[in-house]
Amino acid sequence: MIDITPIVGRNLAMLRKHRGLTQGQLAERFSYSDKAISKWERGEALPDLNTLYELADFYGVTLDFLTHQQSDSVLKEVGENDPRTVISNKIIITSLGVVSVWTLATFLFVSDLLMGWAWQGWISFVWAVPISFFVLIAFNAAWGKKSWNFLLTIGVIWTLLIAIYVEMGLDIDAGQGWELGYLLILGIPVTAVVLLIHRYRTLKAHRKEEQEKKEGQ
Repeated sequence: MIDITPIVGRNLAMLRKHRGLTQGQLAERFSYSDKAISKWERGEALPDLNTLYELADFYGVTLDFLTHQQSDSVLKEVGENDPRTVISNKIIITSLGVVSVWTLATFLFVSDLLMGWAWQGWISFVWAVPISFFVLIAFNAAWGKKSWNFLLTIGVIWTLLIAIYVEMGLDIDAGQGWELGYLLILGIPVTAVVLLIHRYRTLKAHRKEEQEKKEGQ
């Protein structure tokens, strides 16, 4: 089994140096002691997963990048990148993903107007909302903040239920589909479960972070 501790330590040390930060400055940024930062960079310990994720986000890289051997030139190039540019690029890419969803919805709507499909084209805009949330979740998982996962998940749950309800209202004959509004109540227990899971993970991560800080001091 490969020990990734020294690999992560070297990557973190090189990225910090090329970013022009001292161990003390980085420690202050992440609310750790400089001793903990020093241990990570010497390969004597690993940051907890949440902190490692935050470090990856801070440097504009992925967890995979931090846990694999990187050349000096690559580390220098990444380390010297302006974080604001990295964030700006992420926002642009994410926005393009969402815009693509709505562009497709618009295409379907216009096609229905021109060709007179039996399927009502405007419903594509209703489905574009939950699909947009799915896209946001995917990009957020790649480089976003974990704190946003809960809100995005709630958005998916309710917009998806609404889209299903509207679809049934249109598809089921004699307007009987519109009588199934009580199905929206399903969103309440599902939201409660998601909230409990989010709360549990938050508390678990907080306890682990506190323990890591104590061990690093």
